[in-house]
Amino acid sequence: MEGMKHNHAAKWLALAGLIIMACGGLFYALSIRHDFYGLIGAGVGLLLVLAAALVARTAVGVFFARRSARLGLGSGIAILAVLALVMFLGALATRHHVRWDFSQGASYTLSPQTIKVLRNLEEPVKAYAFFKDTQAGRPQAQEELEKYAYASRKFTYRFVNPDHEPTLAKSLGVRNYGTVVLVSGGKDEKVQLPEEQELTNALIRLDRTAKKMVYFLTGHGEPSLDGVGKEDLSTLRKAIEANNYQVKSLMLVTSSQVPPDAAVVIIAGPEKPLRPEEIERLSAYQQGGGSVLMLLDPDSDAGLTGWLGKRGVVIGQDLIIDQAARLAGLSPLVPVINQYGFHEITKLLAGTICFFPQARSVSLSPKPPAGVKGEELVKSSAASWATNYKEFLAWYAKQVRAIKEGTGQEKSIELRPGPNDRKGPISMGVAATIQGKAEDKGKTPPAARLVIFGDSNFVNNEFLDLGGNHDLAMNSISWLAEDEDLVSIRAKKKANQPLLLQPFEERLLFWVPLVVWPLIVAIIGAIVIIRRRRG
Repeated sequence: MEGMKHNHAAKWLALAGLIIMACGGLFYALSIRHDFYGLIGAGVGLLLVLAAALVARTAVGVFFARRSARLGLGSGIAILAVLALVMFLGALATRHHVRWDFSQGASYTLSPQTIKVLRNLEEPVKAYAFFKDTQAGRPQAQEELEKYAYASRKFTYRFVNPDHEPTLAKSLGVRNYGTVVLVSGGKDEKVQLPEEQELTNALIRLDRTAKKMVYFLTGHGEPSLDGVGKEDLSTLRKAIEANNYQVKSLMLVTSSQVPPDAAVVIIAGPEKPLRPEEIERLSAYQQGGGSVLMLLDPDSDAGLTGWLGKRGVVIGQDLIIDQAARLAGLSPLVPVINQYGFHEITKLLAGTICFFPQARSVSLSPKPPAGVKGEELVKSSAASWATNYKEFLAWYAKQVRAIKEGTGQEKSIELRPGPNDRKGPISMGVAATIQGKAEDKGKTPPAARLVIFGDSNFVNNEFLDLGGNHDLAMNSISWLAEDEDLVSIRAKKKANQPLLLQPFEERLLFWVPLVVWPLIVAIIGAIVIIRRRRG
């Protein structure tokens, strides 16, 4: 009687163990973050099954003593082994599946920057896409969100019809159809246009706890941060803010110091030199480990030639001319950059072309000062050369005047390297880290970071989105701000690729599928019918 009670308890124990094992396996398959809890549940269920077998060991022994039981056990084990193998392969394929993107420019693959951001997510992110069931743009949004979910198990998404779930839409502050809300760690970010660049920027903002400050130096004829003209920098300002930085202007001549919260100070295209007290305040900022980005055009060094020389950077009093720019439909005064140094800023730019309108050379000193380590970032093509800037302006003005007076021809302005010109490739940008001197023994001061380019026009409203200019500028700022996780290639913009056909190809495309093939099929059908009737 007591054995029957033990057997009855063992059945319920085994049943509970099997249920817990099934639930644990299901949780492991569906969980995004805490999948190890599923493994714990499956282990607990297995222990309960083994405990049940131990309680009813007598009945189990009697059962397995039968020949039919042993045969059935062997078949059952074989079936379970096959099922386990299928489930294992299915789980393996779900967790480690692979896609191949053969589209032009890999347009259906996320950019390296986006993948880097997704891999560095500390908290799971849930995306709520508020679309009607038949709303235009929903398939494209689902395709984009699916790429993010594929790249990271911490990113999930759900489509919500705001008409069916108005409470959820109201709680997230959604007022328009087509809005995507990213939620993580009690914070949320809204995206009105669910494309990669906007989604990635929202992820960056969501993952940061505070905004870093980027200051633009003013008071020396620099381009406007708010203007919409070709020479202004409003597009660059918006790009910096999209990466969750806060942008402010800095009038250093009226400030006692560079603000302590400055992550980066940018000196972009100054037309007039900095005053001595400004340079002193800039030096004090760098001695404290500050980061500076300088964009110096050929017509002005802002009085910083000597200051940079002490830091192992040489800026040339020259102008870079590049005949390879003609192949891109640009002026030879817009050097083409196709060579990059191996640095965090440029290591992912290989195969990308940048353009520097009216640039000067910037290189590293052959013997840099102690504590300075640098890398030349960008170089012009082999078809370029550097010529004296003032001499070139005088020569060019003379040629233009001769043409206007009728004594010269336009072809006389053809640009060719002179005997004293320096042939390319020529460095036009460098990055350096400067280790300061320790004032206190045993305490190492922070290293300052410095990036200098011999052109400011490549970041203005006209040229920022040309080639890889945007990536080069933003990578430089991210490196200076010590945000190496943001240094990469930005999201690709999809471009329409029209199918261009020659007249012959157009006629062939019309006649073959619409006339020739139907006619052949009709003739074959007629022959078959005639033969059958005769037979």
